Amino acid sequence: MRKKVIASLLAGIMVMSLVACSSSSTKTTDNTNTASSNNSSNSQSESLEAASDKEVITIKVASRYGSDVPDEKYYRDKVEEFNKQNKGIKVEMDNIPTESDYLDKLRTSFANGDTPNVFIEYGGSRVLDYVESDALVDMQPYFRSDPDWYSSFYESMFGDLQYDGYDGIWGVPFKSYTVSLFYNKEIFDQQGLAVPTSWDELMNVCKKLKDAGIKPFQAGEKDVWRLGHLHNNLVIKSLGTDAVAKLADRSLAYDSPEMIKTYQLISDLVSNGYLGDDILNTDYNTEKSTYAAGDCAMRWDGSWYVSEIYGTDIYDKTGVAPFPYIDEKYKDQAQGGASDMWFVSKLNKSEEEIKASIEFVKYITSQEYTAGNNEVASVIYPIKFTPTDKTPANPMLDEIKGFVEGYTAMKSDIQNSDPESFMLDTVRNALQGLAMGNAPEQCGKEIVDRIAEGSE
Repeated sequence: MRKKVIASLLAGIMVMSLVACSSSSTKTTDNTNTASSNNSSNSQSESLEAASDKEVITIKVASRYGSDVPDEKYYRDKVEEFNKQNKGIKVEMDNIPTESDYLDKLRTSFANGDTPNVFIEYGGSRVLDYVESDALVDMQPYFRSDPDWYSSFYESMFGDLQYDGYDGIWGVPFKSYTVSLFYNKEIFDQQGLAVPTSWDELMNVCKKLKDAGIKPFQAGEKDVWRLGHLHNNLVIKSLGTDAVAKLADRSLAYDSPEMIKTYQLISDLVSNGYLGDDILNTDYNTEKSTYAAGDCAMRWDGSWYVSEIYGTDIYDKTGVAPFPYIDEKYKDQAQGGASDMWFVSKLNKSEEEIKASIEFVKYITSQEYTAGNNEVASVIYPIKFTPTDKTPANPMLDEIKGFVEGYTAMKSDIQNSDPESFMLDTVRNALQGLAMGNAPEQCGKEIVDRIAEGSE
């Protein structure tokens, strides 16, 4: 399957190579103002004067930021601001909010050789296809030439932008997250419980809660990524982030004793009733509402959960801690890192376009941009910045940022690093079998059997 994908990309390169430099969308003489129609006449006049004597490089930028939410609106406003300030570059946005539609269009663009200059992706096997096809700009030389830009990112955010066998950094972090343990402070105080830092401590807390008639968790495994995220943390906290690469190159087998132990931990949670009731028919939203109602004591989730509960009663009742470690030497490693990442295509792109693309990516990942975004969006960022005095207080988010600053390594969904794109669904479906009563050994066998089928 991978060979077919790469062959399609290479075919796109060959088909389009003869017409790359003549693309009508790339380099034009543009005497029009790129600012929005509601600008003042003085601003329009200044823009026309600045642009009248120079060629304008037009770059196409693809993202999913088309929704009417604060941080996505901020992004679109800042792109318009970029167009006003950079008279030699004009950004044409293509914002498609629906993930499946966006990814389908992006894949098609690579297949036919007409890619956007800059686009959002999440790393993983899809991006590896583009790297192997020599379709992406290696960002490492640009980071080396601008060390201040590189050092503005947390080092742990580059893990999903590097690939074994391909030296370089193949994108730029833009958004980030980490998975933490959220807990109801009132329930913990009433039961005299300490916040668990290790897996053994967590299991003791779960037992005490269940003995007191309180559900420790309510997992929403109708959405299969819930046990997927739990398992990511079990692997990272017991085997370290290095295990991710070993699983990807098959030097660590999914049915190995080490991995069977991680499935066993989930099986134990299920059999002990620690994950709540009817988890296969409980979805993610019901999981959250159960916790918000005080009907379970804990939940694991991404840092985006903070923005969802900010300003509500449950925010004030909630504490947060790093996901408990299993092997203490991996306590400072975690699931997370860059989620949305910018990539620059060099597929049939001129040097001028690539230079303009880099300038845009620097702008959109600057500390100034991030500080402004932080005023409207309560999330964690891959970029170090100083909050402005307009930033609302958010103690829980500050705690999570402190976790991230102390982490030595992070990895997103483990299967994002796998060379086979079917592995994410394969592993999640096998993990769901644990909630149905399947044995840990059966979980591992299902995964390796599917790998064997894919290699035939």
